[in-house]
Amino acid sequence: MMLSKTVWLRLFLPALFSLCCSVAGPSGESSWLCPHPAWPQGKAIQGMDIYRDYLLQAHNQGMLSVYRFDGKSLTLLGEFDLQSAHKNNHANVLSFGRDFYDRKDPMPLVYVSQAAKKPVEEYKDVCYVERIAPDLQSSTLVQTICYDDRNGDFGYALQWVVDRKAGMLYGYGNTTRDRDVEGNRHRIIKFRLPPLDKSRVVLRPEDALENYLIEDGGFRFATIGQGLFIWKGRLYMPTGLGTEADPSRLYVWDLKRRKMLKEVDLGAVMTGEPEDMGRYKDRFIISGMDGIFQYQDK
Repeated sequence: MMLSKTVWLRLFLPALFSLCCSVAGPSGESSWLCPHPAWPQGKAIQGMDIYRDYLLQAHNQGMLSVYRFDGKSLTLLGEFDLQSAHKNNHANVLSFGRDFYDRKDPMPLVYVSQAAKKPVEEYKDVCYVERIAPDLQSSTLVQTICYDDRNGDFGYALQWVVDRKAGMLYGYGNTTRDRDVEGNRHRIIKFRLPPLDKSRVVLRPEDALENYLIEDGGFRFATIGQGLFIWKGRLYMPTGLGTEADPSRLYVWDLKRRKMLKEVDLGAVMTGEPEDMGRYKDRFIISGMDGIFQYQDK
């Protein structure tokens, strides 16, 4: 029986995609889990995080896809523009907080890093705090967090990530730009998570609990920054573009000892460009342009 082109693609393209993208992890198991559904033009995947069986995938300009995730596949539950959606909202990092807007909400508030070259209104690199509606079909902007960078601490770009266990908000970014090998440094700044009683919060340098450069500890690196994730006092930083010129690497920073613990070649774990990462049960999940991958941190 001759199969039509449409039927052939539906039957065999997923298998071929899986075969092409399958990558063996450090222990030999396949680290590629599943592909991303197609996204609208100009709204490529960016920040991502996981809460229980919910995987939230942010897209450029502030669109959000909400999935049910079982560790192997994605089931779309909702897709919409965040209330903070804007042409200059890159949504580069998505991080779950620890507070619920309402006890009946299915997930905590989410923190979304704008991380774009151009500002929205008077500030750039802001952090949007959004409540995902219980029906998973919309969101409400609860708070906008800005940083008063009067001292020029950051260049391009400042990103935000939540330490849920400690109740802290960390900012991380370049002091100049990614490819400035000689002049660029990487700054980490730490604040308490702001209370939610104000819709707009401006964090100032004097409010910081910590403010330092990774290079102060003697470690130097130059790469293309992507997402951020904190787990057990460690800051996980997927980087690179998955190319020969800009290979993908994962840097793991000890926030307490201020020490780089490891540099992982993500080429052994995934293909393509990494975007962000989270954790599902006993493993890390990396969202990249080629799909969803798993990573076991030994």
